[in-house]
Amino acid sequence: YIRTNGSLIAVYGMSAFWHGFYPGYYLFFLSVPLLTFCERLGKKKISPYFSSEKWSLYGIVSIIVTSLFTEYMVSAFVLLALDRTWDFWKSQYFFGHIGCAVFYVVVSMLPTPKKKDKKA
Repeated sequence: YIRTNGSLIAVYGMSAFWHGFYPGYYLFFLSVPLLTFCERLGKKKISPYFSSEKWSLYGIVSIIVTSLFTEYMVSAFVLLALDRTWDFWKSQYFFGHIGCAVFYVVVSMLPTPKKKDKKA
């Protein structure tokens, strides 16, 4: 990751190549950066407004939503074939990809919260 100057697409693309030449690997590993970008953006712009405890209501909802989107994307890794993966994602109305894209656009427009000064 460090050798690519932080390029998630390069790292995940290499991971797909490492696993083999099934289209499902590439669909999965090239979809996951979108989820990672959303997770990082949410942590930066939304998390500061909520409790920092992992087991708060916000934390639990975040874990469930992240798991749901990850399971949607991991289907490509399991199904391997392009047509089966496409049919599955289509049957799910591409909610993972569309949801991540909408989340990214909307949350990008939110102001970044100012960091709280810690007094010693």
